[in-house]
Amino acid sequence: MSFNDLASLGSFVSGVGVLVSLIYLSLQIRQNTRAVRSQIHQHITDSWFSLGAILADHSREFTAALKADEKTFVDMPDDEKFAFLACIFAFFKHFENMYLQYQEGLIARENWDAWTSQMFMYWRMPAVQNWWKSRRLTFSPEFRRFIEESPESAMPSTLDMFGQAGDKNAAPRV
Repeated sequence: MSFNDLASLGSFVSGVGVLVSLIYLSLQIRQNTRAVRSQIHQHITDSWFSLGAILADHSREFTAALKADEKTFVDMPDDEKFAFLACIFAFFKHFENMYLQYQEGLIARENWDAWTSQMFMYWRMPAVQNWWKSRRLTFSPEFRRFIEESPESAMPSTLDMFGQAGDKNAAPRV
């Protein structure tokens, strides 16, 4: 075997080594991406459970405000209005975080679509619409555009969140 043959063999072995390294690296990146997505999913779930606890602590105030029209809301005691405002702000900051994670490709489309159904269920409530008018600038421009320009945002709210809860035979009115 000549020196040129050895050099060619060495070059070939080196090329195979680089190829194996690239395959290994791509597998590591894929595994890391899955781990990051899993952590984000867990964080979203944990955050939602935390929001649920906040709502449980303020359920009376939240539901009263959610059902209120503008005049009824204005007439509510300040502490009840504050409880609603804090809860709905936390909800929509949670949705904004998910939206931004979705835009980065860290939340799957089908998961995001499920969450948007939940978000727009609240969005279409008159109390939330009134709140949004004064608080919209506390959200990122991308999220504001998404929520305000989505075809779902213009749909009227026909959902009776509270009347359907106990009636298993009631047809959903979404």
